[in-house]
Amino acid sequence: MISIQGVLVPVDFSKESILAAKFGASLAEEYNSKLYLLHVLEPLHSSVRAEISDFDLFQQRMIDQAKEDLEKVVPAAVKQRLEVEEVLEIGQPQYVIVEKAKELGVDVIVIATHGRTGLAHVLLGSVAEKVIRHAPCPVFVIRNPKDKYVYGWE
Repeated sequence: MISIQGVLVPVDFSKESILAAKFGASLAEEYNSKLYLLHVLEPLHSSVRAEISDFDLFQQRMIDQAKEDLEKVVPAAVKQRLEVEEVLEIGQPQYVIVEKAKELGVDVIVIATHGRTGLAHVLLGSVAEKVIRHAPCPVFVIRNPKDKYVYGWE
């Protein structure tokens, strides 16, 4: 039998990543494992930083807001049945996700893909694709074509 002790779900607060969190919570509950929700704040480019008069205050507000939003991803009722840890990091998502998976020793990553193709994919890249290539564990990719699934926790 497969043993899953930890499930990591990267969350960018998009509808797709909330759906991935729902799948991840379901998987963690099924295997009685811990659910890690990870949000990665990307560092601002130095040209943007130069335009912000009090960058430290601005960054702290971004961190505080991200923490608040991360705590709301999984409803309290689900948290009563499941051990959930919210993790906030600053860096490049594709690298931070892989490093956190190694650090936490998770058994699976559940990640959303936005399904971009063509020029958008080339210009923006795919965090999910990069995570799949370098992850230390299996990666379960959630794609929601044409809003087939319900995003909320009803």
